[in-house]
Amino acid sequence: MQREALVPGVTDEEEMCRLMDAYSGALLGVCTLLLNDWSLAQDMVQETFLRAWKRRDYHPESEKAWLMRVAVNLCHDYHRSRWFRYNDRRITPEETMASAPAAFDSEIVQLVRQLPLREREVVVLFYWNRMTAEEIANLLEISRSAVYRRLDKAQKHLKLEWEGEGQP
Repeated sequence: MQREALVPGVTDEEEMCRLMDAYSGALLGVCTLLLNDWSLAQDMVQETFLRAWKRRDYHPESEKAWLMRVAVNLCHDYHRSRWFRYNDRRITPEETMASAPAAFDSEIVQLVRQLPLREREVVVLFYWNRMTAEEIANLLEISRSAVYRRLDKAQKHLKLEWEGEGQP
């Protein structure tokens, strides 16, 4: 049984290539900052697109938000796994900066990487991927006020670290 394409005259393979071209960079950046491991982040992006391929008959309103949700959930699943507890997740600054936008200062990236996961994910989604609080709330399945609380807490933490007051 042939499935009807999302865009008439476009094959599933062409649609998947379009999604990969449009969103792989953003997904890689989010996964890199959430996992602190560039090669693992690449694996998560690949897994994200594999899941998108398997669900290619599903057409969400916002494909970017849906792909981000899949990627973030995969990162959360990895954090809950036994392997995560025993794996050396260090990443070199060069690898981090290879996937970070040029506007990011390497010191800022390092400070963001040190944030707790709950705060780090909202910072990355809000500031790096320019998602709205509503989109982040839907993606993480939390309230919009929880997004703002996490952002506020992260901003305070980053400000203390930036000013050097976070060190004992």
